[in-house]
Amino acid sequence: MTAAHRGQDIKDSEMPKKKTPDHLRLVGSDKDRLTAKQEGFAQKVSRGAVLSDAYRECYSADTMKDSTVWTEACKLAQHPKVSKRIKELQAQIEQDRRTIERRREEWVLKRLQEEADQADNASSRIRALELVGKTIGMFTDRIEQADETQRTASEIEKELEAKLSRLLGG
Repeated sequence: MTAAHRGQDIKDSEMPKKKTPDHLRLVGSDKDRLTAKQEGFAQKVSRGAVLSDAYRECYSADTMKDSTVWTEACKLAQHPKVSKRIKELQAQIEQDRRTIERRREEWVLKRLQEEADQADNASSRIRALELVGKTIGMFTDRIEQADETQRTASEIEKELEAKLSRLLGG
């Protein structure tokens, strides 16, 4: 006979825990929890999947009409918690992309600096230094423009008309 049958209290920690099926498992913090299907949908959409394709992959949509899948996918994407998660994932993907880009730039600059220091001939060293200089903006073309903000609107209009007339051959 079990403790419950003998009239004794059973603590929650003594109760056997039921395993939640994966398709019902919640992910995230308590207030922002998504089901596993919602999370999967958000993951696929954040990586560029079409809403309806992501919906079909995450939900049982085999018997649904295309129009129903599109409607449900749009509704799901607009769900506040799902749309928030999609934005979070997209921000993380963008951050990862920037990190990879920065690492590549650092690697290229390091290699160029090594080449500038250790190249066998002067032209290779100069070219490496030139490329390093370009990456930090040392060799940009600067175009100076005269400030002609003292003109009136009618003066600008006349000038534009004259230029158009010359261009059109009139």
